[in-house]
Amino acid sequence: MSSMTYHREVIGVVLGGGRGTNMEPLTPYIDKPLIRLLGKPLIYYPINNLVRLGLKTIYVISRDPNKVGNEVGQYFGGISMENVGQRGDDIDSALKMINEVVGRGTTIISFGDVIMPQDAYELALNSHVNSGKPVTILMTPLSDLQGYFEVQADDVVMINKVSEHKSGYAWTGILIAEKEFLTSLQDFNGSINDALRQFRGNINIALWSGWFVDVSYPWDLLSAIKYLLSDLGETRISKNSDVSPRAVIEGPVIIDEGARIDHGAIIRGPVYIGRNAYVGNNALIRNNTSLEEESVIGADAEITESLIGYRATVGRGSFIGSSIVGDESTIEPGVVTLNVLPSGVEVSHLSPVIIKGKSIAKLGAIIGPKARVGANSVIYPGSIIEHNRYIPPLSILK
Repeated sequence: MSSMTYHREVIGVVLGGGRGTNMEPLTPYIDKPLIRLLGKPLIYYPINNLVRLGLKTIYVISRDPNKVGNEVGQYFGGISMENVGQRGDDIDSALKMINEVVGRGTTIISFGDVIMPQDAYELALNSHVNSGKPVTILMTPLSDLQGYFEVQADDVVMINKVSEHKSGYAWTGILIAEKEFLTSLQDFNGSINDALRQFRGNINIALWSGWFVDVSYPWDLLSAIKYLLSDLGETRISKNSDVSPRAVIEGPVIIDEGARIDHGAIIRGPVYIGRNAYVGNNALIRNNTSLEEESVIGADAEITESLIGYRATVGRGSFIGSSIVGDESTIEPGVVTLNVLPSGVEVSHLSPVIIKGKSIAKLGAIIGPKARVGANSVIYPGSIIEHNRYIPPLSILK
């Protein structure tokens, strides 16, 4: 979609300072915003939406601005991108900073761990401009708000975290504000509800009804992969990749440069094969899978609906389903992940799927970085394997 032109200065702010404590065991060596999906860090996606919207100035607030700047800056030329260190660890700390960091113009604030289409940003900005109000909140309807921020748009607009099962409207993490609202946020030490009370009756609510992923838990990454790949309408194979003429590629598929697909392998999209990744003889890669840079999939292995991290290895004849294999981890040959949760087991942010008329919740293993799972082990649904952990061969992990 082409960028839009607005007759005012519009500045972007992406908040990427969360510690990601709910993302363990994936984050002992890397902050959540830098976890890679489809070859790019998580925080790339909200920044890219702002760039596609036509913004020329974007501030990124994070705990490690140098590292984030190095990881993300390479993708965005022609814009002014400032990386700012966050003071404090909570959202209030980040919101309080925005007024002094930006201090001018219309400001689009976006969470760095929320994945949405660019259309959502465009809808929110158009709604804000047309409303003439000092602040706009973008919300989306959800059948289960547990674990999300709810927008309560009654007599007073409030945003609160929900702990119980209920339907309603979730905050998408997008807020568009004028200078006076940013000043109020600073005055109230970043308390968004205190600032909203100050502007009672003068708040614009925009409604987004498309897809939305708030990456709060590891399995949210699998949902993000699914939706990001849903926008892939064609197969793109790098000229610098090596795809055997005896491999089968059924699109849509991305095969990045340096990737090697060996004889008899089947790639059934939507799938992403990262830079310098290797897929062995007769392996099957299918259904919303992302193989990150330099990952290795052994012969006869099957990977479905999974994220295989940077330099991770999955051995010959293994089955990995609905799972995340952390960076530099090793899955030895013959390992099987079971991925159908027992009836009645509830997992926040995990929506069941309907298969043959039955509601089924699917979640395989979450394996931290630099772990090793021994050959011919069986991993039960929802198992978590900590980083650096060693699981002996022939284990049954419940």
